[in-house]
Amino acid sequence: MARKVFLMVFLGLFAANLFAIDNSETSAAQNDKEGYVLLDRLVGMFQKMAATGTGGREKVEPAIGEIMADAKKAYSEKQIDPVFFRSFNRLLMVIKLTIIEDNEGILGPLIEQEVGEFVADVKGIKIDVTEKNSIGAVADAISQGILNLHIYLDTKKEREKLMEEWEKKFEAEAKKVKKEKMNCE
Repeated sequence: MARKVFLMVFLGLFAANLFAIDNSETSAAQNDKEGYVLLDRLVGMFQKMAATGTGGREKVEPAIGEIMADAKKAYSEKQIDPVFFRSFNRLLMVIKLTIIEDNEGILGPLIEQEVGEFVADVKGIKIDVTEKNSIGAVADAISQGILNLHIYLDTKKEREKLMEEWEKKFEAEAKKVKKEKMNCE
């Protein structure tokens, strides 16, 4: 239980610093507004718990359920895209798996696999989630996951422009190669 409280406090403190950054670019991205709202709600939940010293599974689980319901609604209304939705869903799943009490050990292998894969995907390292010192790596991976989603929304338009530039470049190269082949024959 102490590990879970540490996780909540760590996430709250990290998230408070993360969203203290100037969000002037985020207001320009009106199409992704709901994504920012969902991230703010998730971070706000941890900030509130860290500030009040409350939390635990009894408070986190219903809050995550409400946030996920709103994410599903936003996705069905096309306010968030599939990439954001899937990543956000995975993030909430990992948080829920991290706080779940599994005294009988029935979900242990599932928790170890999913949380371990999440940490490996986000941080690039494999950890044994059954070790006591793994909670810091899990909390850091969750914080980085939140940051990655924020960066995804911030850079979405720039990535679309970059993809268009690459497509034009590759089209020009393909035409050049095709022309060279025709000249050789």
